[in-house]
Amino acid sequence: MDSVVAERAGQMIEAMLLAPMLRPMVAGMSVLGDYELDLLANEMARHDRTGFAHLIARRLEGAQ
Repeated sequence: MDSVVAERAGQMIEAMLLAPMLRPMVAGMSVLGDYELDLLANEMARHDRTGFAHLIARRLEGAQ
């Protein structure tokens, strides 16, 4: 798998896991809706260079 594709796939999976954990934290703020919450989760996953997304990407690159 291409490294860019693997990296993006890892980021998407991490963002899907982050969004439900972030939702209770911002529930009372009434500033962030679902769209903004998803954007926040995506940005967090995109900037995470050593976390879960990185691990997923390395595994996907190795799977041929």
